[in-house]
Amino acid sequence: MARYNFANMGEGRFNPDGSPRPGYLAKMYWAVIGGFLCIALLLRIFDVGLALHRKRSLNARPRFVLARLHATFTSIARVVTYLTPPFLQRYPGFIYFPSVGRMLLVLSYFGLLIGLFFYRNPINNPRSWENAAYRAGWLTIAQLPLLVLLSVKRLSVISLITGSTSSVTLNFFHRWVARGLLLTATLHMFYTMRYYASFEFLVLQLKTDIITRRGVGTWSVMAWIVVLTSIRPIRHYAFELFFANHVISIIAFFIVVMKHTPSYAHVYIWIAIGIWIADVTSRWVLILANNASASGLRYRASVSVMQDERALTVEIPMTASVGLLKWTPSQFVRLSFPTVAPFMSHPFTISSLPQDNKMQFVIRAKSGFTKRMLKKTRSIGADMEKHDDNLAATATYPVIIDGPYGGPSRSWNQFHAVLSVVCGVGATYGFSVLRDVCRDNRAVRSLQLVWIVRNYCDIFAFHDHLEQIVKARDADTASDLSVLIQVFVSDSTTIPAVGQSDLDSFLARHGDVIQLIPGKPAIRELIRGVLGGAEGETGIAVCGSQKLAADVKNDVAVLLDARAAHTGSGAQGCWVHVEQFEA
Repeated sequence: MARYNFANMGEGRFNPDGSPRPGYLAKMYWAVIGGFLCIALLLRIFDVGLALHRKRSLNARPRFVLARLHATFTSIARVVTYLTPPFLQRYPGFIYFPSVGRMLLVLSYFGLLIGLFFYRNPINNPRSWENAAYRAGWLTIAQLPLLVLLSVKRLSVISLITGSTSSVTLNFFHRWVARGLLLTATLHMFYTMRYYASFEFLVLQLKTDIITRRGVGTWSVMAWIVVLTSIRPIRHYAFELFFANHVISIIAFFIVVMKHTPSYAHVYIWIAIGIWIADVTSRWVLILANNASASGLRYRASVSVMQDERALTVEIPMTASVGLLKWTPSQFVRLSFPTVAPFMSHPFTISSLPQDNKMQFVIRAKSGFTKRMLKKTRSIGADMEKHDDNLAATATYPVIIDGPYGGPSRSWNQFHAVLSVVCGVGATYGFSVLRDVCRDNRAVRSLQLVWIVRNYCDIFAFHDHLEQIVKARDADTASDLSVLIQVFVSDSTTIPAVGQSDLDSFLARHGDVIQLIPGKPAIRELIRGVLGGAEGETGIAVCGSQKLAADVKNDVAVLLDARAAHTGSGAQGCWVHVEQFEA
């Protein structure tokens, strides 16, 4: 039987009838992707320039014409893109639907793939079936570099261009590009089989043609990665298994796809492999540089179990002369404890500032790694901290730090008002935002934290953080910055009588800054109050469940008044940044 005829399929630009050759479609695909990234880069540059202007002028109110136009169009865009229709949020624990903005980007991407596939390509005869198969094959190969760029951690060019450093956002689009890859690969296989015309011919081709067998193997590995082993339950409840399988399967995929495709199509595959190898290499070089010392591991973490045995506090000393780690507020690192859980690392938000000369974390003990850490610390550290009523045990472990990563794409001290809405241990993110604004306040005039906890005892782990906020507020006496922390306790029965602990006394003394409120907050009304009092753009930081993030964005979309941006006041312009950890 004749083998695939790849001749001229990757050469030249257009056929005599004006239709693009299959190989040229890959270049057309990257022309569109490159154009989109160029637009994103221009918007990013403008955002950086706007932030510098606001900090220098100490005013978040848009004054020049370009800034007013920017406020107008961004407000209009956010009204649409922030929304997640309520009927799609009925089963948040079972299925997750993205916001309208994300869905529009995904639909646009799939529209690009389908548009390129059918562009000047009437599929009505066997010759057109063959051409369609080649088109889909080239589009599949062309997507590989983008797929890898959305997965890398250290060399994330897309994060640099767009400013979006959220791993959740990048992973979301990584998964959808992978589904686009599977779509075009399926079209490639479908039209190849249709070209064979009969089942008998297909079976014969599978027996005699190794390229056909390799093609089926490539599609099978791809389906295994994208469909069978990357579904949400597996990613969430068996992440270590998912990750190990993902790495092994991807290596197998690159091997079989190299065997299946012609040599002149390998440029896209080699680019993807090169990006991945460079990212892994740079990541491990930095891990070794940051953590290795002459005596072994450089850092040791002091881990404490809170009295309720529901939370862990972790403190890693840092000095100016030791280590190369530099982080900005609200970033996270991945911590690995070799003596507790070898070969496992988990992301945690840094709640301290670099000026503290230490990394601090508050971790909710649930299952797996955190539960193992709690049990081991409780067993070997019992009776070590009897002088402190809040702590049950303390132990010290060697730790490996990978990072930092993430953080918002815009600095918080450029806004007129900053609101942070967090749940539980998401307060680690919220407190770092508040402390950073208090330390280096420029244009901000109103600073508010809405913290939702289930039980009163959840506050104990953050006693030191509350004290730091009060000290930072009191130290900045020359500023007219208004600071307010509202702690909502869902189970009001857990709130004790005043004066039973040091925390109770502290909260009573600083009631002007910290308000303890039984019940759950009315988020929309709180946001309405912040937007109504802002004379410039408002920044909202969210760290919590997906439902909380969707609710906040929906409330902002409803409350945003595009007319305010049209008048040039900039009031009620609002930007939302969501910080989550999601597999």
